[in-house]
Amino acid sequence: MNKPLPYLIQNGHDRTRPVVISLPHSGTWLPPEMQQMLLPTAILANTDWFLPALYAFLPSAGFTTITNQVSRYAADPNRPVVVAPVGRYQRTTVYERNTFGHPLYAAPLPLAVIHDRLARDYQPYRDALQQLLDEKIAQFGHVTLIDLHSFGAYPGRPGAPTADIVLGNRNDQASSAALRRAFATALTAQGFTVAQNTVFRGGDITAHYGAEPHISALQIELNYRCYIGPRQYKEEVLTRYDEHLFTAASRRLRAIEGLLDQIQ
Repeated sequence: MNKPLPYLIQNGHDRTRPVVISLPHSGTWLPPEMQQMLLPTAILANTDWFLPALYAFLPSAGFTTITNQVSRYAADPNRPVVVAPVGRYQRTTVYERNTFGHPLYAAPLPLAVIHDRLARDYQPYRDALQQLLDEKIAQFGHVTLIDLHSFGAYPGRPGAPTADIVLGNRNDQASSAALRRAFATALTAQGFTVAQNTVFRGGDITAHYGAEPHISALQIELNYRCYIGPRQYKEEVLTRYDEHLFTAASRRLRAIEGLLDQIQ
């Protein structure tokens, strides 16, 4: 695969709505040097598979959308910058293990490689997102940031019952309780089971930007079973989905568009 731009911006110059949509974990492109370093056994699981297609109705409706094109396994833009490698993927920006805790490389990554990944695969997305948010604030005085994700199971709880959707706003520190409740009500009306600030409270994008003045941030986590297929998900790379389920889920999720249209 040819090297893509590190991110894709759609409707970047929209001046009609104070809303920015972020998809930081949907990229699948890997730097060639990273591919060469990966162990043959490495499985890059738990990507936010197929979300740009699932939520295509949002940029089609004119919403400003930024989508990461690079795999989260190169560098994770939904983390703070942590340079020193550590064991758990949740605590580092450049993963050395996958989300199941299995090693990706035969030896620890040199610091030079980590710094290169941060500069090339992390910072461009965060800088572009900040610029989009700043432009909306300059235009409207405020902006709502929606960070879109998906999941197969609750971390550390394999096989445990999960909600269809988890809304996270850092326990109402990144956005208002009213915004969180409005999304919960609309999505529940579409037949989804919705949890709020349980397990997924919002990653660094939600926490960091939601702490800035004039920004309201909300993370939406959607279970794979709701749009890919109704089964248990393991350590695997997904390449296909149930088309009927996918289309139905996208239609139900359009409730999000209606809510965002009301933000002035």
